[in-house]
Amino acid sequence: MAQVCRRHGIATSMAFRWREEFGLTARKAPELALVELADGGENEPPALAALRDLVRPPDGMVAIELDDGRRVFAPAGATPAAVKRQLAGKEKAS
Repeated sequence: MAQVCRRHGIATSMAFRWREEFGLTARKAPELALVELADGGENEPPALAALRDLVRPPDGMVAIELDDGRRVFAPAGATPAAVKRQLAGKEKAS
C-alpha cells in the first residue's frame, strides 16, 4: 500500500481513510474497474487524476469530459459534441 501511495503522491493515511469511507474495509470481494486517464493532464497532480474517476455515472448515463476539465453525466448514447453545444448554450444564457 505504501509503495502505491508514494507512486501516486498520496499519503498512506489518506488511502486508508478513503478505504474506510468508501466501504472497502468490509469482507467482500472487491469490485475492480478499468480506469483510463485522459491525455493532456500534465499539470494535474497524479492523486487528482486518479480521483477523477472514482464517481461512476449513474445507470443509463455516460461521463463526458469537457474541454475545461469539468466532467458531466449525460444520457447514454449522447454524443460529447451535442452535450458540449447544449452546455455552451445554457452557460451563455445565464
